[in-house]
Amino acid sequence: MKYFIDFLNVLKQGKIALVYLFYGPEAYLRDQALMRLKQTLFPSGEGDFNYEVLDGSHVPVAEVIAAVELTPLTAGRKLVVVRDAAILQKDADDKQILEYLERPNKGCCLVFETRQSIDRRKKLYKKIATMGGAIEFTRLKTPDLTKWLAKQAREEGAALTREAAEELLLRCGPDMYTLHNEMQKLACFVGTGNTINMDTVKELVASRVEESIFEMVDAIGEKDGTRAIEGIRQLLRQKQQPQQIIGMIARQFRLLYQVQGMIEAGTAREEIIKTLRMHPFVYKKISLQHKNFSSEQLVRTIMRLADLDYLVKTGGGNFSELIETFILKLCFEK
Repeated sequence: MKYFIDFLNVLKQGKIALVYLFYGPEAYLRDQALMRLKQTLFPSGEGDFNYEVLDGSHVPVAEVIAAVELTPLTAGRKLVVVRDAAILQKDADDKQILEYLERPNKGCCLVFETRQSIDRRKKLYKKIATMGGAIEFTRLKTPDLTKWLAKQAREEGAALTREAAEELLLRCGPDMYTLHNEMQKLACFVGTGNTINMDTVKELVASRVEESIFEMVDAIGEKDGTRAIEGIRQLLRQKQQPQQIIGMIARQFRLLYQVQGMIEAGTAREEIIKTLRMHPFVYKKISLQHKNFSSEQLVRTIMRLADLDYLVKTGGGNFSELIETFILKLCFEK
């Protein structure tokens, strides 16, 4: 977070570089930095005519240089942003950009933006760094994210307990856009002057793992084996253990079977939620998914999962192969 705060402090001093390189995986802070830079250059919001965004994934470097050398349409400086700046990965483009940076247009601020990593040994990187504009937007560590979440809550007129912040990070991960959106939802729910606690987070924010399971079961119900298998692979990338994955899938299919039976018996929604101690969000998902399976399919699936669990516990095969075969059978059976 320090790199971002340092950047804002420099902007407050009115020091704006002629060229910036914003790179790294933290998209939220990259976008915030661009917004603050634009506000500093155009404090009255009059910068529409002097603000240009180019798609760096395919725009040629000659077009970028032509844009920055063009005289601003109105008084003041011009801001040119090259998003997804693939040209920074092409050695052939370095010479043209370096030549421009030797005699940059002092009436224009040029920003290269990319989530990709940058080779700091390159002359182009070193040149931009010496001009004061190379900033790596790294993911924030947990302590910084916790402080940032508390600040976000205060800005929304609410308070946030440390336990709630930890639970939110556990469920959402480090992506700041996701955290920002969830914080707005939570603050709106508790209302101004109130506190967001861990129970509130558990009630309103679905965990990433739970969402992955829902998506995977949706894919199975739609007979989309490719998407279902990708869901399993995503769970493995999230470091979920094989038996945990089997347990979560089995729980999902048991819920599907229970909800299906209660709906067919005419049980009201509120009674199902109360009886199964189910969150309304989960019920909504389950009530849609159960239509994709017959009760016989659900029973067979639960039994197959028990067999799969036994094979995994006894070393009866490679988990990835076993679970993918299991999914494909589900997707293609009638």
